[in-house]
Amino acid sequence: MKTLIHTDGVKLTRRLEEAIEEKIGRVEQYAPRAVRARVQVRKVSVHAGQKQYSVQVLIELPGKDQSASERGPDPFVALDIVSDVIEKRLRRRKTKRLNQRNKRTPSIGDAF
Repeated sequence: MKTLIHTDGVKLTRRLEEAIEEKIGRVEQYAPRAVRARVQVRKVSVHAGQKQYSVQVLIELPGKDQSASERGPDPFVALDIVSDVIEKRLRRRKTKRLNQRNKRTPSIGDAF
């Protein structure tokens, strides 16, 4: 899966880039057919506060895309929160699809 990183008002350091690759790379186990992940890191407010940075993630999948957005006092904190949210959504989507597939397939005992 290819990861596109866009920053606005934030310098993309090596540490931030590695954190994004690590956190967003984990979702590939729940969405192996994902085409790309778009990550946008923005500095929303000039004033220091709890909602100074915003991180938005869009995972492009066949069918409906999954997206999440979160704000935090630091880009790393916002990235942690948004990666957990997107991972939870993709896990729920995968579990739902696997359950639907298992319901459709008749077991061997049902055939006789």
